[in-house]
Amino acid sequence: MSVWQRSISLIPLVGWLLFSNSATLPAGLEKIAAADTSLTAETLLTNLPDKNYQFCTEPDPQDWRDGAGVCLNFVKQGVTVDGYYGYPHSGNFVCLRGEVSGDWLQGEGLAISWFGQTWSDIFQEEFTWDSEGRLFLSQGEVMHHEGMGEDQASWIIFEQASLNMQGMHSYPEPRMTSPSQLCNWAFD
Repeated sequence: MSVWQRSISLIPLVGWLLFSNSATLPAGLEKIAAADTSLTAETLLTNLPDKNYQFCTEPDPQDWRDGAGVCLNFVKQGVTVDGYYGYPHSGNFVCLRGEVSGDWLQGEGLAISWFGQTWSDIFQEEFTWDSEGRLFLSQGEVMHHEGMGEDQASWIIFEQASLNMQGMHSYPEPRMTSPSQLCNWAFD
């Protein structure tokens, strides 16, 4: 096998390593992986075992924090994702479920509005949820209210949710709260 053929055969492995933990990728291999634009979140997720994952916009801080940047904590089944996207150590998150196609998670979203985190507008038109410009939501509708005043909570379903997963970093293990503890889709 020639050097060229060996290099080409390593591209999928290098891409997976880059996606899973860029901090461990040798400097010379970063250039090879960056040159292969065919590697997508879908390609990489398809090859990972079905289980819980955490991907964040910033590399693993390897300290006390649950994550850096904004993170997607999810359960993967094939190319189906069920989890949430949000800022670690905050109440700022949107539950997501859908399928990964290319570098995009396409599906629906669920936001919970409660005192101190109230959604003043529920948009029908597409809007960008995060300051990073990765999550787009539209076709929102309040599905359920509970409580009164400061104890009131509302569940808002967004029929359309699109999350750009390109370049997100995989963490060795999920450290954020489990999606099953935060995302109650019982009202959809």
